[in-house]
Amino acid sequence: MFSRFKLFICQGTVICLFFISQQVSATTDPSSSVGLSKLVSILSEIHTFSGAFIQESVDQKGRRIQESKGELKAQRPGFFYWHTKEPLEQLVYSNANEVTVYDPDLEQATVQKINAQSQTTPAILFSGDVGLIGDLFDVEYRQINETVSQFLLRPKTRDSLFERLKIRFEGTHLKTMHLTDALGQLSALSFIFSEINLVFPENTFVPDLPKGTDIIRDIPLKTKDSSSLVSP
Repeated sequence: MFSRFKLFICQGTVICLFFISQQVSATTDPSSSVGLSKLVSILSEIHTFSGAFIQESVDQKGRRIQESKGELKAQRPGFFYWHTKEPLEQLVYSNANEVTVYDPDLEQATVQKINAQSQTTPAILFSGDVGLIGDLFDVEYRQINETVSQFLLRPKTRDSLFERLKIRFEGTHLKTMHLTDALGQLSALSFIFSEINLVFPENTFVPDLPKGTDIIRDIPLKTKDSSSLVSP
């Protein structure tokens, strides 16, 4: 299950905004405490997040592997929705306890309990407790201009699903996310638009699975069956 979910975390994305080499006026503060303070300040103002993105993956040789489009929604505490629309459709719903990954092509959904590894994914920035960021990541800060800030995050745990993450904000609006996995593959999301602090409908983060969907559960049920079908 989690290998498909890592489309967001590892294989996911990039939109060819390789901003680091293109900026000449940026200033860098390597202090982790300064970067952490500024990042927490921005994220503390974001209670809900909604955005549409373009995602691109590039291998170690700079070759484009995949490009896709989708949308992301997040709400504190612990709610997350991810929908990749093309070329491979996939939906991810997450709350504080479990994550559900639905693959329409397979007519299959997998439900897995949230674990410690899940807490080091980029989703934690917009759906988790901002007070934990310093425990999970080392943070470096760059001021690109008066309105644009860039942060480099390195997980403190060895079992993280990625090696480093670069995120860029314009004010409190997320613009890009660049992620490098353990194999050196670069992924990035570029947000076509984003909105913060919207009020979502109550069912936004509830899995909407078609009738007949095969559900595989990594979370034990009260029944003896480890899998079930959505009732017809």
